[in-house]
Amino acid sequence: MKHLRLTSLGLALVGLFATTTALANSWYEIELIAFSRSTDNSLKEQFEAPVAALKTSNAMDLMRPLVQPAVADLIKAIPACTPEQADPTLSAPIPAQPVSTTVQQQIQQLLTEHQQNKQPDPVVAEDSLDVQLEPEPVVTSLFQLNFQNCQMEQWDMDGQLISRPLSAEELALQLAAPAQIPVTFTGDGIAKDTAYLVGPNDLQLKNLAYQLQREAGKQLLLHTAWRQPLISGRNSRSHWYAGSYHADENAEAGQTVDLMQQVQQQLAAVQQGQSSLQLWFSPWQFDSLVQLRLGRFIQFDGTFYLRQSEDTKQPAQLAIKQSARLTLGQIHYLDHPRLGVIIQVKRFTPPESAVAATL
Repeated sequence: MKHLRLTSLGLALVGLFATTTALANSWYEIELIAFSRSTDNSLKEQFEAPVAALKTSNAMDLMRPLVQPAVADLIKAIPACTPEQADPTLSAPIPAQPVSTTVQQQIQQLLTEHQQNKQPDPVVAEDSLDVQLEPEPVVTSLFQLNFQNCQMEQWDMDGQLISRPLSAEELALQLAAPAQIPVTFTGDGIAKDTAYLVGPNDLQLKNLAYQLQREAGKQLLLHTAWRQPLISGRNSRSHWYAGSYHADENAEAGQTVDLMQQVQQQLAAVQQGQSSLQLWFSPWQFDSLVQLRLGRFIQFDGTFYLRQSEDTKQPAQLAIKQSARLTLGQIHYLDHPRLGVIIQVKRFTPPESAVAATL
């Protein structure tokens, strides 16, 4: 019986070791570079325009928390909003990092605009013979977030302080997108049990990105890298974007760049029995959906939307699709007359702590 128990224990340890090894071997590091090319007037090829938004609902987005964070993500860094993380090995708790003054102002502005939009419009009775009373004074001081206690506070007409926590609707608000995303986009590089951005010192293709940035006729759009586990047979979808932000522009103004060409495309589509093309624009200068599938090889499928305004004979935004079979460790170059994509996938061995967290 003792022999059986020892054997069972040995099998359990072997199984645990095998599971840990499998999890460690399932991690990969992906580095991505995207750049645009200037217009080549000698090209006669007609490029496609996007007809629908990228389907990113189920895609991983490691950029959003840094590019356009929600209030809920930001207040995690406010000591009054986040319980202090007690470490039994230390004599004092670890305080959260304070939020900068600039970010505090952005949060206040976002909450104020949200409250102003929710203010009910005054109801005015038409053809009423009643004596019109003076309207009640509009509350001039809306709720403001007190960063000392993480409460929304406001003084009422009687001089009483009203205090309440942030609502779920307020916590879900996102800051406005920046006018431009940095070309080199990285995170803190701290190992996590889920996908995460590498740190700035972990980029391996810096020299290549630097050479592209210096070449005439090329604009470096994005250089980033991330680490994640890939499971055989399952698709991994991620959303990546870069460049300038155009969400606030007039839709008609954006379409006038190549209006005649768009009309010709629609007429040609109708004549061929296809549905008429829908004009659609991504807000980012570069927008993409990257899909990786692990099998006997790594299958790469990318959909890229690229804005351009140089060639009026082409759509204002181009829809480009690229596919390739990737070899681990090799640098792969995906070529297009207007867009270049460089991608490298290699194995990554995570720290033991990150592997243990997934068990």
